[in-house]
This record gives sequence, structure tokens and C-alpha cells, in this order.
Amino acid sequence: MNNAMFPTCIERLHRDFSFFCGEELRKKGITVGLLYFILEVCARPGCTPSDVTRDLSLDRAYALRTIQKLVEDGFFRREAHPTDRRATVLYATEKGQEIFEFGQAMLHRWEDRALDGMTENEKELLLMLLKRIASKEE
Repeated sequence: MNNAMFPTCIERLHRDFSFFCGEELRKKGITVGLLYFILEVCARPGCTPSDVTRDLSLDRAYALRTIQKLVEDGFFRREAHPTDRRATVLYATEKGQEIFEFGQAMLHRWEDRALDGMTENEKELLLMLLKRIASKEE
């Protein structure tokens, strides 16, 4: 395999994904970057901002600013941590939950489009290999 092909393929997929999602999300008034936060908090209700920062592998200051924006825009609500008075936990609001459901459906549509024509075995193999590659980066 020509090694120069791998980065090119990844870039093309990323560009297609960004364009597809960008068009869909623009109608909802959010970006792909904000969607990742919403997906994370909805998948783990009651998580802390530190959990989100760690799980998304983001810079702490950037993550905290983004979480604050999502709180101000009505996608999340903060509550006091049940056992740590210094911490807060995050929950999606109804607005956040709607975007979560929309985002999941959108991601499935893109995945179906991107993997069209592949067998289930090929899809499973591809996912396994991509996970192996991604785990090296952590």
C-alpha cells in the first residue's frame, strides 16, 4: 500500500463528513464541534466538565468555555455535584436532548452513505482497524 494514500483517504473522509454534518447542523444553529460536547453529555448524564474535557481529549480552557456557551445557549444545565461542593455536573436540557437525537440520526445517515456497498464483515473489519489506529494516538 502506498503510505501517501492513507492520509489522503482520511482527509477526504474528514472533508466529506465535515461538509455533510456542517450543512445539517447549520440548520439547527450549531457546529460539529459543539455536537461532540452534546453527544458526550447526553451519553453520560451527570458527568463533570473535567470528565468531558478528558473524554474528548481537549484543552481544559477551551472545553470550559465551550461548556459555558452551551449552558448559556440552553443546551446544558449545571447542577451541584452530589458529593463534591466544589464541582458541578452537567445535564442536557430538552433543547440539548433534541440536538443529541438529531445528531445521532445524522451520524448514522453519514455512516450509511460512507459505507454503502460494504458487507457487514467489511464494516466490522474497518471499524476494528480504525479503532486500533485511533488507540495508538491516546
